[in-house]
Order: sequence, then C-alpha cells, then structure tokens
Amino acid sequence: MEYRVALVESAPETVLRVPREIRPNPNLLGEDIVDGMRELTQIAQRAGLTASGAPTITFHHELPADEAIAVEFGVPVEPAPELGPSSGAEVVVVPGTLVARTCHRGSYRDLGAAYAALREWLHNFGYRTTGPPTEAYLIGPDEVTDPRRLLTEIRLPVTPAPAIAIHLDAPFDDAARRTREALRHQGFIVISEVDVQTTLREKIGAEIENYLLLGVLEPRLAHRALTADREAGPLLSGTVVVRSVGTGTLVEATDPDQLVRVSPQPTLGAVAHDARRALAAALDSLRDSAPAST
Repeated sequence: MEYRVALVESAPETVLRVPREIRPNPNLLGEDIVDGMRELTQIAQRAGLTASGAPTITFHHELPADEAIAVEFGVPVEPAPELGPSSGAEVVVVPGTLVARTCHRGSYRDLGAAYAALREWLHNFGYRTTGPPTEAYLIGPDEVTDPRRLLTEIRLPVTPAPAIAIHLDAPFDDAARRTREALRHQGFIVISEVDVQTTLREKIGAEIENYLLLGVLEPRLAHRALTADREAGPLLSGTVVVRSVGTGTLVEATDPDQLVRVSPQPTLGAVAHDARRALAAALDSLRDSAPAST
C-alpha cells in the first residue's frame, strides 16, 4: 500500500476523553477498540454531548508486545459543560497544532507499515515529533466486519527540526565532494570551509572524527534578504556540516526557518522558506548521486 503523508495545521477542538487499556494482540485489539468506542458513545449520550468527528486513540507509550497499555479514547464533541468525576471521563479543549498524517486501509495487523512511512517522511523532510501519536478510526470495527474495509488515520504532532539532515552510506571524503557539488548545483557558493578535526588537533591537541564545516551563501536569496532588510546580514550565510558517524557520513544543514525567527522583518520568511527548499533539494539529491569510483 502506498502511503501519502500530508502536513496540516489542525484546528482547536473540544474532545471527550476516556482513559482505558488495550491489548496489543491483533486478535483482541479490534475487540478492545469496539469496547472503547461503545463506552465513549454511552458517556457522550448520558452527558448530552454530540459527537462531531471520528473516534480516536492517543498512545502515550509505545505499544508493548505482550501486555496491556493505558491509552486515551477520544471523540470530538460540541462544546458542553465538563463531566462529573464519577464518569471517569473529561471534556478538554485541544489546541491546534502542526500535524503529519497518513491513512491506512485494512487490518490493524498492518498498521506498522503506515507508522514506518510516517517515520521515513519525518526523516526525509526534516521534522520531529512533539507529542504522542493518535489514531482516528474513520471507518472502525464498530461499523464493518471485513478488516479490509477499515480506514484509520494516523496523526503525529510535529515541528521542523533545527537542522536538515541526511545519512549517506559513503566514505567521508566522497560525501564531502558530493555535498559541495550538490550545493553548487542548487546555486549555493561555499564561502568558507573549516576542517574541524585538523583544527582541534593542531590548536588544542584534541581528537574527534572527520568533521567539516561549510559556510554557504545563495547570492540571489542574499540579495532578496538585503533588499527587505539591510540588517539581515548575520542571517545570510548558512552552515552545512559533513561528519563521520559509525554507519557512514551525516550531512546536516542549518534550517533557515529557524534563523529568521530572530528577525522582526516578516518578508524574510519567504526568503527563508526558499532557502530551506533549496538546501533540502541539495541534500535530497545526494541520495541518488553516484559514489566516487574506487
């Protein structure tokens, strides 16, 4: 199954939440979900609440292999007074947040593939999670008996990572060469280059792994930034790091979106966005660039 990941800004909503336990056994999971949805419906009816969306489960811990785990069943509802403590449930207002989401059609046995697709998307596009995952049961086991017809949306709250990064299964020198070429192809000029490993060895006698700092500048984007704000100079150049890790070489670039937040000039946002896209394209092209011949 092909998974398409969308990045969306979720709207604030009022949610009825009920704590429960579920069992990870695939033969019992559907039963536990149905029971949780039934309890949600009963509590909502007793409280006079009107559901306004699909029921969900929020996982605050990873699902273990052989024991029950505490989760929160929930369902969006129309705003209403809070429930009494005897119900074991609560109505809370959930603020809007940035969410990466994808949909899985079919049995819950295969949900792991959807989570893997989300993790790959986070890695490729430079985002990190900021909270627990939530599964929304758009078509749940309380509605259909054929597991092939189940439709589950997985939502992950995310935020841009402070750096754009890619791992290469390549030697350090080869990765550094390919990185310079990829940056040049995207219009960047390498304005400085520091061999941190050699510098530390010569200056203070310290030893670290291969570690290269590349200062980069994109002239067209720099001109746009200075046209918008002459004080943007300290934000113009970015840093790309090429360093050895145990499994190959890691290439990391400072995210321009992070840097521009210190500037009060709002028009720099578009410049930072274009710079981030160009850096991400440069790093992404390294996946397919041919390694150096031996």
